[in-house]
Order: sequence, then C-alpha cells, then structure tokens
Amino acid sequence: MTLFPLTNDEKSRLQRLNRDKATLFALKKLFINVACERPASYEVNFLAAQKIAINMLFDVFHDLEIIQPDNQTLTNRENLV
Repeated sequence: MTLFPLTNDEKSRLQRLNRDKATLFALKKLFINVACERPASYEVNFLAAQKIAINMLFDVFHDLEIIQPDNQTLTNRENLV
C-alpha cells in the first residue's frame, strides 16, 4: 500500500540524488537522528515489535528451507560392547 505515490519526475530526481553519495549519506544520517530523537508511541513500538517478530519467523523458515546436512560421516555407536 503506497500512501504517497511518486511521479515519474520525482523518481528521476531521486535517481539523480542517488548518484550523489555524500548528500545521500548525509540525508540518511539526518533521518536516523531525527527518528531516534523523538519518543515513539505505544502503537509504533507495538508495530515495530510485530514486524521484528515476523522478520525473525521468515528468517527461521528460510534457514529451514536451505538447511544442509554436515559432510561428516556419521558413526553408529549402538552396541559397542
């Protein structure tokens, strides 16, 4: 859901801005500093925690999808006597 859709002109301006790495880095630092200075409401904290939990679940399921057995040979340790 896009709250504020970008026009083609705005997208081209952002592409030009993206080429200026020093300005882009300064903007990122500014946004992070402003966001960290203001206390978040309960709703924002709740949504952030929910998003983090969902991302953790996706990561776990992704790890399960790509899990591979170790290449070690397994030895049977039953009935050693």
